[in-house]
Amino acid sequence: MKNKKIISIIIAIILVISLTTSVLIATANAKQASISITADKNEIKAGETATISVSVTTNFPVATMSIPVFYDSTLVEVKSCSTPLNYAYGAATTDKTAVDSAKIYANTDINSEKFGFVLATYIAGAGDTVAEVLTDTVVLTFTITAKADVKGNAIFKVVSESAKTDDNVKGMLYFGATPKGNVIDDIPENVKNIKLENASTIVSVSDGNNTLVLNENAPFEAIIDTVNCGDYNGTVYGFDTLGWNDAFEVDGAIADFLTTAYGDDYLEVIEADGGETTGTIINVLDENGDAVESYVYIYFGDVNGDGLVDNGDSVYMDTYGLMFEGIDDLIQMMAADISGDGMVDNADSVYSNTYGLMFEGMPTQYEIAEMVVENMYEIY
Repeated sequence: MKNKKIISIIIAIILVISLTTSVLIATANAKQASISITADKNEIKAGETATISVSVTTNFPVATMSIPVFYDSTLVEVKSCSTPLNYAYGAATTDKTAVDSAKIYANTDINSEKFGFVLATYIAGAGDTVAEVLTDTVVLTFTITAKADVKGNAIFKVVSESAKTDDNVKGMLYFGATPKGNVIDDIPENVKNIKLENASTIVSVSDGNNTLVLNENAPFEAIIDTVNCGDYNGTVYGFDTLGWNDAFEVDGAIADFLTTAYGDDYLEVIEADGGETTGTIINVLDENGDAVESYVYIYFGDVNGDGLVDNGDSVYMDTYGLMFEGIDDLIQMMAADISGDGMVDNADSVYSNTYGLMFEGMPTQYEIAEMVVENMYEIY
């Protein structure tokens, strides 16, 4: 009996080892492609140029690639672009007439009026070119020039939502393990088995003075809005400092996502009564510690600045008209516009008019910020 028990244990161990090996093989065979974007300068002034480089790393031989890179066309212009790889077919373009630009923006939240694109496309397997594994290989470079009379944070990004798959044939971002035909618009084999992730970088466009900028930790949706700002230099929104969302998750503190053109030492955050919520002041300091610019943080939904999204806020929104005239403060007005359509009305009230502390259907801070940017409204 004792020998039988020992044999059973040995068999069980062998089975466990066999299963573990299979898992490791499956993991090792998973196709992954990662993209990184870098800039040779963190800040440029009007007329100055910088170079953006896009690199790719894969664990499989790449035969086809299509990579759209979005850039903030309100702040910078693209002057030239190139594709360093010597593929059988390689092209880089920013000309919307040269490609089906609808496919570039398909299945993304990218605003085509705000963001332009640079597109890199490749097909290997002809002539002397072969599919290859890439290791931090630069596949696209382009130069940008800062426009005059503007300042802000020019974002450059690749988004996975634009990936081309069998279910999303209008996407343009993809990496193919094997070529399929000679037309870059085809869907490469195995493309839906390849993991794709977002990538971005930020270049500050300034007038040479110290100013507020987003840092590398800021989410895509984070905004420094210099249009809807009233008496301030700007408003800041698009990340969650309170966690009033379905998952009750906090992105971080305001200072985690912001800095100044001169560095972190020149940033000052003065919390509102309810903490880092609507009404929090963000100052840019000079060398003497005096504020040279002042911004205000907006947490959509918290209109009264007490750090909660609840029935107390709905009194500012509960109206059947298009705009609640009782709100004469721009910052409260923006915080009350939960739907992001530029109006404070009953549609916003339904999000906060509850007896509890949180309405589960309320959009996230990211989603509201994206709606505000998409509508591109101005409140005065």
